[in-house]
Amino acid sequence: MIQFILSSKQTQIYLISIIIIGFFACKNNPASPNPTEQAKFDDPRSGAALAASFDGNKLVEWPDLDSIKNRRTYNIEMTRAVYLGHLNDVKGYLLYGRAFMENGQVENAADIFSKGILKFENTPDLFQARGESLLKSRQLTAAIDDLWKAGQKMENTPNPKGIIGMGLIDSIADMTLQYKNYLLMGIAFQCNNDFSNADKMFEVCGDFSTNSDLWVRSYYWQYSCYTRSNRMVDAKSILSSVNDKMQILPSSKPYLDAMLHYKGTLAEKDFIDLENPPKNSIDAEAWIIGAYAVGVKALLDKDQTKAIDVFKKILATGYWTLLPYIAAEGEMAHMKGVVIKDAEEIQLNTQEKRRNTK
Repeated sequence: MIQFILSSKQTQIYLISIIIIGFFACKNNPASPNPTEQAKFDDPRSGAALAASFDGNKLVEWPDLDSIKNRRTYNIEMTRAVYLGHLNDVKGYLLYGRAFMENGQVENAADIFSKGILKFENTPDLFQARGESLLKSRQLTAAIDDLWKAGQKMENTPNPKGIIGMGLIDSIADMTLQYKNYLLMGIAFQCNNDFSNADKMFEVCGDFSTNSDLWVRSYYWQYSCYTRSNRMVDAKSILSSVNDKMQILPSSKPYLDAMLHYKGTLAEKDFIDLENPPKNSIDAEAWIIGAYAVGVKALLDKDQTKAIDVFKKILATGYWTLLPYIAAEGEMAHMKGVVIKDAEEIQLNTQEKRRNTK
């Protein structure tokens, strides 16, 4: 029942946002772009490659319900109207770029954010958004560079939740721009097989964790790094901080289940069915969060055969913009011997925080 209520509220929030966007679009009624401008935006439904995986395979539109596809397309149209009607307002660039990114058009998103950066060069939101789109298009070095710049620019930001607010799922967990920034950077480092720098980024996420939902997300990523960078004491400390009594929202349960699986108190069969992959984006994230944890645990148990099988199942779903999917793709790339360029060493002055959440 709680999950149903939450889902209904998410729908209400989304519809309200679309009404607001539509209002601005109608109010401004901007002229249509010329045919050349339209032509450079590939329609995902055409089967066009939207990005390339770490090993060079094309990434295309993922399976989804027609209603969800139509909603994303409509969101692009509405935010485009806002963007063209407010070229001197940074919000238009952020809304339009985000709509592209949510539709898998990550290169188009990066292009819009780049245009915004030319006009608003000191806006951390734009650098973070472009960094996220570059991460999702598998351009790790460029992504890390943008996210690092965003981190520097947002040290004294007056908008901890961002100029246009966080995305729907992130906002439910009460995530801030800074938390999201270092989470993305940590995943980029992890995909580079640079667990030392990834550790540091996920620890900074702890500095911006204000509730159990954010803590358990931090732990999820930290544990996968600590266990492979010879920080077993820290890894065990994380496991001691989680239990099945933690008060979290339904959207955070997949992360907690994964941690309990690492801890050994929740069997694989009790939280995920690897033979029943998701068929739409609504179900995909929870399944892939759990599946990635099963794959990492198999690696830790030195069962590479199972790890490869699990990671292949994740990649077969096609939901390639989800963060644990990207991480699984990185794991497979390294197992295949694909060389991903190393990133520069990052030095941070931050206090590591951890707490026991009952």
